Amino acid sequence: MELRQIYDFLEDAPNYPNDFYPIQDGTQRLKVKNQFLLAELRSVESGEWQKVYQDGYSAGEPVSIHYFESRSGKVFDVKVKSGWSNQ
Repeated sequence: MELRQIYDFLEDAPNYPNDFYPIQDGTQRLKVKNQFLLAELRSVESGEWQKVYQDGYSAGEPVSIHYFESRSGKVFDVKVKSGWSNQ
């Protein structure tokens, strides 16, 4: 499987909202449970990858950005969801 949607920085992802403003204590980092996906991510960059849920505001509305992140900051599968995931 070839992974697409991998970016060097979160802000490089095309669906990342330019006006995103994170809230204090609004980020949660979890282990990647899907071992097949984790192996694929490690083929792009070895080491630790985490699933990240980051809450904040975009266009004055509460949103949560979900993505996978490597230790160096590479990101995969950036999604913007309405509402907060960590509250």
